[in-house]
Amino acid sequence: MVSKIPPEVFLIIAALFWGGTFVAIKLALDSVPPFLFISIRFWIAGLAILLLYRKILFRREIWNLAYMIPAFLTAFAALAGYAFQTIGLVSTTATQSGFITGAYVIIVPLLQIIIEKKYPSFRIWASVIIVFCGLYFISHNDAKSWNDWNVNHISIGDIYTLAAAFFFAIYIILIDIYSRKMPTPILVSLEILFIALLSTLALPFEENLFVSFNSINLDFKFWIGVLYTAIFASILTSQIQARYQKAVSASRAGILYSMEPVFSFFFAYLILGESLSLFGAIGCFLVLSGIILSEIK
Repeated sequence: MVSKIPPEVFLIIAALFWGGTFVAIKLALDSVPPFLFISIRFWIAGLAILLLYRKILFRREIWNLAYMIPAFLTAFAALAGYAFQTIGLVSTTATQSGFITGAYVIIVPLLQIIIEKKYPSFRIWASVIIVFCGLYFISHNDAKSWNDWNVNHISIGDIYTLAAAFFFAIYIILIDIYSRKMPTPILVSLEILFIALLSTLALPFEENLFVSFNSINLDFKFWIGVLYTAIFASILTSQIQARYQKAVSASRAGILYSMEPVFSFFFAYLILGESLSLFGAIGCFLVLSGIILSEIK
């Protein structure tokens, strides 16, 4: 039955889980600084992955440069994305972060031209433009009328989040390349372990680089956030990406992943009480329209 489900469905499920991370991280950051959260998140995911794939990972032939270099590159891109996204959430809303992160749908086809020499079809470009327009409307979610359309309050959190979108775009392209060359369990496992290691090494530099925290509180909100992001938004989504993204183009995958900000608003509305204006609603409609267009044969 699972084999009959189109791979696009699984990529949208991944976007659903990612959409929930904005609320989970936003709540957890009341208790811990960003890199500590990321480090604990991925060490939990790493330990779980070691248990899950213990028969594979303890083979000596797995630990060679042919596997480790691709896993390290994908891990570095993913960590940079997670780091900037998490740091950005300190000073921006979950809804705004979700839709700014969705900008990677624009960046993916541009980077594909440079990295892979692949030129997306006209239909994909049309979908990208529609989704971009949708994200632009959503970025003006705070505007009360057309007279406020030019009012733009860009916070440092928004800038960090835009940087996250860039690295997530690189990550999507690397997954598109390496998932075709490596077994899924190996790529996912090594990637998660590398993210855990790199985020731990970054801990001493966090306070001076980004934000100052005076206290750490490993409370209920923290554990809910870290367990959700470790299990559902790290292990499960990484396996979905590595297994099913190879069946679609990176450009189309990027468009399907643009459902993430729509889901992020849904969760932010239900849990945090964040609202969506008329402009935001128009933006959601355009994002969905772009996704549907990308799927029309």
